[in-house]
Amino acid sequence: MELFVIIIALLLLLVGLFGAILPILPGPIISYIGLLIFYFFTDLNLSSNELFIYSIVTILVFFSDYMLQFIGVKKFGGEKFSMYGTFLGILVGLFFPPIGLVLVPFLGALIGAFVDNKERGKAIGIAIGALVGFVFGTILKIIYSLYILYIVINKLFNF
Repeated sequence: MELFVIIIALLLLLVGLFGAILPILPGPIISYIGLLIFYFFTDLNLSSNELFIYSIVTILVFFSDYMLQFIGVKKFGGEKFSMYGTFLGILVGLFFPPIGLVLVPFLGALIGAFVDNKERGKAIGIAIGALVGFVFGTILKIIYSLYILYIVINKLFNF
């Protein structure tokens, strides 16, 4: 029975890592669920403080993926409608994964920048800011999912 649990948890950790790259899957959350399965159904030694910290970090990483797009738009000169466009792009993009989660916020920021009366070059730069934020969010999710995988493998094999 424990071997079955370990296999399921490891599969969840791998799906979580894959989900960190593919926007359709909530990678950090799936990785955390894999960690929880190890914690509750095996002899994985984690303190309640560690579990609490991983819970908070999971939530922060999950939401920062979206927030980094707004930060990218703002840093590249986006204003009110650029931010609105990015927000609407994220919402609409959720219905057209995986490419919609990349392309639609970009287009939303671009259209919003045009509404903000930005010239074409500046509007494209602002939209690229949304894309840069998305890339950094993806990198953050990959690092998090790899770290959770490392923790479990390290504790599982007592390295």
